[in-house]
Amino acid sequence: MRDEFKPFPLYEFSGTEREIGRQIGEELRDGIKGMLPYWYDALSTVFPNSLENLIQTCKKFEKPAKEYAPELWEQIVGMAEGSGMTTDEILFIQAGWEMDGCGPEAFGGCTDYAATGKATKDGKTIVGQNFDWYPNSPTILMRVKPKNGPAYLTITWPGSLALVGMSENGFAFSMNLLLSRHAKVGTPYTFISNKALYQKNVGDLIRVTTQANCASNFDFTVGSADHALINIEASPVRCGCVLPQTPGILTHSNHYLTHYLQYDCMNDQSSFPDSWLRQYRMHELMEEHRGELCPEVMMQILQDHQDWPDSICRHCDLTGPLGEQFETIFSFIAVPEDGKLYATANPCRNPYKLYTL
Repeated sequence: MRDEFKPFPLYEFSGTEREIGRQIGEELRDGIKGMLPYWYDALSTVFPNSLENLIQTCKKFEKPAKEYAPELWEQIVGMAEGSGMTTDEILFIQAGWEMDGCGPEAFGGCTDYAATGKATKDGKTIVGQNFDWYPNSPTILMRVKPKNGPAYLTITWPGSLALVGMSENGFAFSMNLLLSRHAKVGTPYTFISNKALYQKNVGDLIRVTTQANCASNFDFTVGSADHALINIEASPVRCGCVLPQTPGILTHSNHYLTHYLQYDCMNDQSSFPDSWLRQYRMHELMEEHRGELCPEVMMQILQDHQDWPDSICRHCDLTGPLGEQFETIFSFIAVPEDGKLYATANPCRNPYKLYTL
């Protein structure tokens, strides 16, 4: 029997980046320390090495991270101080995503979306996704109010910079990991994601994403209160942008849609073949509800089980490849204009909770 779901905890931090990091380290000390064995367990099937060696491998990402976002490196230093850990250990928590830069694999299986204008019930923009990863991931929300930047709300893990989020500057974004033939030592994803939340508008968010020396492969689906919708596909060698497939509706999953990036894509019959199905299915369902889309309708769409268990609402298949044994660990729906974000774990089993900026 599954334990009863408890809403994700919300923590609030403010001050300079160093102060924010120190507060996170102190408040979430046990959870942050628990992220070391968590990431080690996730990576050890691919990288048969000691935790200490993996931490040292991730140290390669320190220089590009500092160069790209020195202000966020201050937050890393603060987390180390507050938790009593080393900056190398905190960096490992960030760069677990980037281990494809030093090895053969990358993981993930998410489906995201955005809608706006006449496609939605009230004309407001909505952004969100089902985020698929290994079961029992320690998901939290943080409301962060930097001294020298906009307030933001992020869904993330203890000791990690932002994974996805919403900024008080009127936009929100979701993300998917992509599989590509290219990977290198560069800026870890969480530094790019967190820096994106500091931007004043979507144009600046595109700039800091496409100009990042990124190590891994990912995409952002971005929507703003003034009805801008775009998906940014990033790889270590080039970037692309995808506009709404139909007026006011944009969907994405785990394969490149930009034509010149598709050559680099590793999504063949052995890697996430369900990606195409999920992306099309999400768009199909949203089109069926054109003009009616709102948080309550999206909560229903995000429970969809077509092609179960590798569906939009994903469930763990223990008979499948090790690298694909994950499920929807969090689902969210953001309304940037209202500063509202609804979140839950696997959405077919659990109710959503409202969080506000």
